[in-house]
Amino acid sequence: MFRKFYKGYFVASICVFSACSSAGTSFVSPSTEQTTTHTTRVFIEKTATIPKTTLATQMPTTFMHPDSHPEELTHIAPLENEKEILAEAILKTTQTETGEKSEIEVPDPSKVIIRTPTKNEPLSVVTIGDSVAYDADLGIKAVLESTKKVDVENRSFGGVGLSQKGFQSYLEESLSSKPEVMTIMLGGWDLAFAEENQTEYKETIEGSIEEILKVSSLIIWIGMPPTPEAEGLEESRYLINQIYKEISDLKEEVEFIDTDELLGNKKGHFARFLTTLDGESYQIRKVRDGKDDGHLCPFGAALIGGSVFKKIEESFPLLQEEDEWWLGEWTQDQRYDDPPGGCSYDPVT
Repeated sequence: MFRKFYKGYFVASICVFSACSSAGTSFVSPSTEQTTTHTTRVFIEKTATIPKTTLATQMPTTFMHPDSHPEELTHIAPLENEKEILAEAILKTTQTETGEKSEIEVPDPSKVIIRTPTKNEPLSVVTIGDSVAYDADLGIKAVLESTKKVDVENRSFGGVGLSQKGFQSYLEESLSSKPEVMTIMLGGWDLAFAEENQTEYKETIEGSIEEILKVSSLIIWIGMPPTPEAEGLEESRYLINQIYKEISDLKEEVEFIDTDELLGNKKGHFARFLTTLDGESYQIRKVRDGKDDGHLCPFGAALIGGSVFKKIEESFPLLQEEDEWWLGEWTQDQRYDDPPGGCSYDPVT
């Protein structure tokens, strides 16, 4: 993963071009149980003005080799005051034949359905990011394409950062296919710059979001996952994720995924093993030279993929047609054997 050099510069490894934090196995909202006989429906609409708070998140690190070069940095501006959003909850009260009443939360009506993808008109998604995103890409692609109604183009590779030279050109190329949804997962190459130039970094993020939204309807911003303790990057990672979260909270078209909750332990710290989609515990992060590494194993990529699916289906209704997409051939991709033997496919007993 990342190793700090002097004053925040990094030495990094460039990956070759070539991915649900829950123990559940389905991302489709279960249908509510219907009660028999006399059923009374009462709709209670609650509205409350709730400020979107700034929650610091954290994301996996990116490993870097000594043959890389420090990247150029771009400039950015301070955040506006946090906007308030209207949270609406509709509760349905049902009465069973025993006379008991229960309240079931109905999906938030404030969530706008942009469109319903079909096999003839599939949803277009592009993924961008660094080498950790490169590992996550195949998990995102697998779950979305399991619906048979999504086309995913993976464009992540090692060394990508908002503050790096060439990022704007990379972004323009990634938008050339006019994706309806773009996922972004980076941060490791930006830590030093963001620490010393927070205002400029925020401006860069906001500018990039503005460019993406000229083409796409939805952005999924995936936070930088927890890093191994030995790397000493957690304070910087916390800061950068807080920036991502703040800006996401100000934009309805941007959804943020907190990887502290997704890929970390109960305290949000680095975890090599976690319970995954089939309820078993597997290795989710790589091992390099006998030490923890921030890059992802297939089960870690699947957790990211499942979380991205949940976010996207809120605006683009989707149903999976392959129940065990996380066990597909994609898990045998060469990237998960870099370094050789860095990932295990056996459950932890």
